[in-house]
Amino acid sequence: MAEVKILLADDQERELKKYFYQVAVDTLQQAKKDFNLDRDLVNRTEIQEWLDVSPQFLDELLVQGLPVTLIGTKKYFFSKQEVRKWIINYNKK
Repeated sequence: MAEVKILLADDQERELKKYFYQVAVDTLQQAKKDFNLDRDLVNRTEIQEWLDVSPQFLDELLVQGLPVTLIGTKKYFFSKQEVRKWIINYNKK
């Protein structure tokens, strides 16, 4: 296959790089939204999926101190950031 070269002035090259960078950033931000990765606070089902654990294992983690906010008797909210910290520090106790 033949090689194609395009010569750009320095300012054109900088502008082109800025454009591609912005396209990449915008695409990553949209992907985070599409996969709910931009949300820190999630419910019980979402934390199970995020951790890739069964409901029974999640119950075991809760007994062991997994951080959770319970509103009423059935509404669980988990902070991914706090859960991540707890998991990292779990074996250090």
